[in-house]
Order: sequence, then C-alpha cells, then structure tokens
Amino acid sequence: IQNRLVNAVNSQRIQAWYQPIIEASTGACSGVEVLARWHDDELGWIGPATFIPIAESIGLIRELGQQVWLASLTAAESWQRQGLALSIAVNVSKRQLFKPYFTEQLLEEVSKHHISPGSIILEVTESVALMDVEHAAERLQELKEAGFRIAIDDFGTGYSSLSQLHEMHVDELKIDISFVRRLNDPRGLSMTQAIINLARALNLKTVAEGVEDEESAARLRELGVDYLQGYHFARPMPREDFERWLAQHNKH
Repeated sequence: IQNRLVNAVNSQRIQAWYQPIIEASTGACSGVEVLARWHDDELGWIGPATFIPIAESIGLIRELGQQVWLASLTAAESWQRQGLALSIAVNVSKRQLFKPYFTEQLLEEVSKHHISPGSIILEVTESVALMDVEHAAERLQELKEAGFRIAIDDFGTGYSSLSQLHEMHVDELKIDISFVRRLNDPRGLSMTQAIINLARALNLKTVAEGVEDEESAARLRELGVDYLQGYHFARPMPREDFERWLAQHNKH
C-alpha cells in the first residue's frame, strides 16, 4: 500500500471529496468539509483511516494535503463565480501547520484563485494544536490575522486545559463523533452540552460531526449547536455529485 500511495501522490491521483455542512437553525448548506479520497486500480477504494497515517509516517502528508487543498480552491473559485456563498473547511496536518512560510503560501494560493481567506476554515486537530502549544498558538494567530478561520477538530478527545483553549486563536470547535454517538446516554448528552456551553462562553461556533439520524440532529439543535454534518444529510462525494446534491437541496 505504501508504494502504491507514493505513486498515487506523485501522479496526482488523490481526490478531493466534499461533505456538506448544514446550518442548524435554517437547514441551509453553508459550506463543505473537503476530504481526501484514494482509489487504487488494483486495491479499489482505500479508506483515509488507512492511507493518511501512512502518508504521515513516510513524510508525504504535505504533498497529499496540497493536492486536496488546490482542488478545493479550484472548486471554491468556480462556486464563487456561480454566486454560491460556501465556506471550505480543509484539514491541516502537523507537518503543514509548522512548515515555514505556511501562511504566506496559503495567502498566495487563495489570492491566485480570487478567494477571500475568510471563506476558508482550516481544521487542526485538538492534539496537534496542543502538542507544541506555544508554537501552534503563534501559527494559529498568524493564520487568523491573515483572515483565515480556524476550527479545532475532534474536540473533546484531547486534553486541552481551559486556559490553553482561551489562548488559542480559533473560531470553531468541532464536536467529535464519539460524543454525538452518545447523545442517548445522559453522560454523553451532558458532555456535548458542556462543550456547546464552553464554546458559547468563549464566543466560538460549534459543529457536530457524525450526525446520522433526525433524532440526533433535533437533539443537537435543542442543545444549541450551530452547524451539523454527517450521513443524515449527505456522505462525502466527488465535486460533480456535490454540485447536483446542492442544486436539489436548494430547491427545497
């Protein structure tokens, strides 16, 4: 798999797929999360849970992330021309985040595609944001000052202290799927409510990931979550499929 992944990255065969993010209060699609997908001629579809860690361990994650990022900018530019106001949420790996001149590079690329940094949400996992807190906080502040929005992904699975979170220059917390799946358990429900209350106290938006049924969506709306994402609304899909899905969704 490792050798085939090297070939796939070198020959630009990593695809960008798009999963809608839904505004909880209106049901409108406000943006997409961009996800890496890989189809191998012999092995078929290989899940990101398999190939992303391999790419990280062999030092290819930056190149892989770059392919997904550039594909998402091309899509965003096209949607903007069509008058669609969609935010683009893109995952940023540790290697990308701490790369020298990372902010300058992103600014150059968004400007080339005539996109405002304000419509881009850079998702950094809680563990990466806290691994080297001082360095990460500095870089996140730099990205925020450049106009990008920052989300902490998989929130609740790391060990951030409240003081650290307060110092982080972020806009959103993405509630990890493990909490969303435990909404029927009183403790799971309390934890989710606590994260939403914490976000509100810090003036941050919340996105619930992994929403798989209407019951969970309704419960999360009651709890006051801002955005919903998951199979209940749509699975990640190639750009053409997303554009068809959006046209249908906007009709209703």
